[in-house]
Amino acid sequence: MIVGSDGNSNYSVTDSTRNITVTGLPFTLEAKHVAYIMNLTQDLLLYAPIDGFPGITVSGGVITYDSSKAALATGDELHMQLYPPNLGTDEDGYPMVHVLNPEYAHNTSPEHLVEEEDQIVDTVNRYVIPFTDYKNLSVHAKLYAATADDSVTMTIWGTNNADADDTADTNWVDLSTDIIGAASLEAVNETEEEMYFIDTSFALLKLMIRIEYGLSSSGITENNSADVYIVKA
Repeated sequence: MIVGSDGNSNYSVTDSTRNITVTGLPFTLEAKHVAYIMNLTQDLLLYAPIDGFPGITVSGGVITYDSSKAALATGDELHMQLYPPNLGTDEDGYPMVHVLNPEYAHNTSPEHLVEEEDQIVDTVNRYVIPFTDYKNLSVHAKLYAATADDSVTMTIWGTNNADADDTADTNWVDLSTDIIGAASLEAVNETEEEMYFIDTSFALLKLMIRIEYGLSSSGITENNSADVYIVKA
């Protein structure tokens, strides 16, 4: 029996030797991973990391214990406890795994994705958001159009097609109704400032923020702006 591994490992003994071969471990076995070895058949403790007790060597998955202890015999039943890397126990003795990228640390700092002003009529700007390995998103949008001659419209798109880019709407799907709750966020002669959240698992390759400017009359100087901040998690 092997305790402390993934449950898929096995051992075998070589008759009249002190060699124990361990297979099926998800890591490279070293002497530091062995807590103790007990020969249940012979009722003999073969190894324990305590002062004055003979040590072991480990090479290629083979554990060799000290010659001061009796040799093994075919059919001997052993009990070994192994400590895999990055696995320990808490104060109550339960397994404890060290996660290198916990969910609370898997988020980005706020990114000022869109920062524009005084864009001319019919201008369309697209901003791609890589989304692989992320599930959630918050979007803070502020659109400003100074007069009725200006409009600023934001929509949000998504894709799983690697060929989709910021040059066109081709290969993108409009997700505005799903994320914004409406066909778009639009400012005309006003400031519109809103926040939107993807707060359920949302697996896709990438998102796109699309900003479009319109309505400006001939001879009217555009007076508008768009700012969008995002955080991914």
